[in-house]
Amino acid sequence: MLKDYLYITILAFRDISHERILSLCMVCSLGAIFTPIIILLGLQQGIIGNMLDTLESDPASRLVRPKFMSQSPIPLDMLEVIRQSGIAFIPSETSHLLLDVKGLHDSINVVPSSKQDPFVIQSNPIGIGDDIQWVVISEPLSKKVGKFKGDKLTLLLRRTTNANYPEEVPMDFTIVGVLDSEMMPDVKIYLPVAVFNDIYHWRKGYEISDLGLMGNRENNFHPEYDGVITGFSFKKPKDEDFRQMLAGRLPFSSMPKVYTELMSTQKNSDWRLWQTVNNTITASDIQVLNNALLNYGYDPQLVPYIKDIELELNKLDISKKWQIYMLPEMLSPRWDEDSKPILYISNEDRSFSGEQQLLLKTGVKENKITIPVFLEVSEKVPSGYIVASHYFSGLLRTAERLGANYNRDQHAFSLSGTEQVRYFRVYSESIEQLDALVQTVKHVGDDLGLNALKEPVSRLYEVQKIRTLSDYMKKIYFLIATISGVSTVFAVSASVYATVQRRRKDLAYLNMLGVDKSTIIFFPFIKSMILISIGLVISFMAYWIFGVLASHWFVDLLGETESLTRLKVDHILSLIVIILSLGGISSLLAGGFINRMDSQRYIHE
Repeated sequence: MLKDYLYITILAFRDISHERILSLCMVCSLGAIFTPIIILLGLQQGIIGNMLDTLESDPASRLVRPKFMSQSPIPLDMLEVIRQSGIAFIPSETSHLLLDVKGLHDSINVVPSSKQDPFVIQSNPIGIGDDIQWVVISEPLSKKVGKFKGDKLTLLLRRTTNANYPEEVPMDFTIVGVLDSEMMPDVKIYLPVAVFNDIYHWRKGYEISDLGLMGNRENNFHPEYDGVITGFSFKKPKDEDFRQMLAGRLPFSSMPKVYTELMSTQKNSDWRLWQTVNNTITASDIQVLNNALLNYGYDPQLVPYIKDIELELNKLDISKKWQIYMLPEMLSPRWDEDSKPILYISNEDRSFSGEQQLLLKTGVKENKITIPVFLEVSEKVPSGYIVASHYFSGLLRTAERLGANYNRDQHAFSLSGTEQVRYFRVYSESIEQLDALVQTVKHVGDDLGLNALKEPVSRLYEVQKIRTLSDYMKKIYFLIATISGVSTVFAVSASVYATVQRRRKDLAYLNMLGVDKSTIIFFPFIKSMILISIGLVISFMAYWIFGVLASHWFVDLLGETESLTRLKVDHILSLIVIILSLGGISSLLAGGFINRMDSQRYIHE
């Protein structure tokens, strides 16, 4: 039996050799069918693959961060949920710092980083070890300062002391990596997150013993405000003056609005509200605005502005709430440190005067803290409002934002936790997992009610757009391949049928010589497999030529190392198996005509 199959195989090769012209035509026709299928698959995998590779190689494609810095600290348990969803998690107290570099006039954007930061890894860092004073810089910055890997970069840490004079401390950092311009075109520095947060604290006045930086403040709780109200009694404000002021270094980014809700004895004053956007200001920021207005010839009256802070009476049987209201300083209650705060209420709330306990909601989770106060009546306070001193109102704003505790004995606020994370950068393990990470951050934002996390910043749209394009191209390829597959079946079936018809007398002789018909069917089958195999070889050669030419013609678009076409080994094997399977099945079906062949009739003819 085996000898028969071997003999039939030899006959198939000899028949192809004998009918070389017909065989060549058949091989070329099959190659013409297979080549577009292979090239189209190569283009699909190459174009989409290059796009995905570009995204995969760029760490920014896997980066997810809040839309803006959260004013309130993000709870640590929620941060842990986000941490577990990514591979590199970098929490920080602010989004970035503008630091001065020795030898440069302009400040440089500095972002928090770590050894696990994909941007740091992409820079091929050297010699980080356990040292904390290292940086990774972008290539544009490297060219500006003329420094490279292994060199020292001196950062000039600057702040204003309590005595209102500038302080500067130089600090050296080792450059462990340089990010090429393609990866990071901006002038940027990546700083270890621990050092980043320490510098942020130092600039706010705290002592940082790890870096040898001295502090200039004792209390870690300072008043903050949502803006400032300015009143003008003499020189009336001009919008063009305000526009010029905003072009300078003011803590405000938008024009002031007319404000009519402030009660004052100066009824002829023109009040304007300068409001911040997603951040707070301090008393020093208010002083900066005051100095700017004085330089333009104004003599303003300034009142800090507090937005949407509510105090609730701490009594189970009475439901009473007040909204914080700001009055000029001369009309506000006095502030005495280490003593029970005094607050003003309206005449309508006279029944609540005296010693009371008020509740303040603080932090993202709105935990309530109890504050003992003394309430007094003032005719200047509207109904439903409560007035504290400017200083204490600022403390309430800080406590509401940061989440705080209140010491009733010392009458002072303190932070409820040491970690005040209000920003983070997290990376997914791959672009395939980017969607899941984004959804995790969104769910945390929804649970906490944080707008910064409800719409995180990522490149998910780009990734999804490429994946959608890939899906469409797969469908188009499937349609074309299906039509080509049908063509392949018809072409092979026709060829086999023609072979059987041409060789019917020869096949009849074989049958009369004792070769079984089931064995004779193997003749057109093996002949078809040989022709299809040669057609595949021609098709892959045409695909290779196409790829080489396309790479040369589109080098400006792709680059010298990229190819327009791409086929992986599993794709090649799948194509070969599918085409051979279709060819084999169609050959067997067409060769089935042999079973109905009458050998004696063909010999008689």
